[in-house]
Amino acid sequence: MVEEQLRRDSLTDHPDRLWIWQKFVYLDEHRRTWLPLVMEVQPTLERDKLRVLFRQEVTILGKPMTPTQIGPSPLPLMWQLYPNRRYRSSDSSFWRIVYHVRIEGLENLFLEQLPDD
Repeated sequence: MVEEQLRRDSLTDHPDRLWIWQKFVYLDEHRRTWLPLVMEVQPTLERDKLRVLFRQEVTILGKPMTPTQIGPSPLPLMWQLYPNRRYRSSDSSFWRIVYHVRIEGLENLFLEQLPDD
């Protein structure tokens, strides 16, 4: 039932880019804000695999921050949309779009880091 709901509400117009604006606030090419709500780490033999759920929410933007001001983060500073439902991040890793849905007016974008080739 959940899978059927996800298919019905699935979106194909993914953000072309997501880049960090402030700590825990990402911006897309339409100046929409995306907040990383849930992040999980799955340990693997090679390196930890990250998964992150972004929600597109209206947020009051402050001044943009530099990477130095933001500090260390397990998430990349930027993602660029690639073919085949993937993003490439600023650290050159690839992320698979697990799902991108709109439920009750809120967009959720769930990304999973792919293993290195």
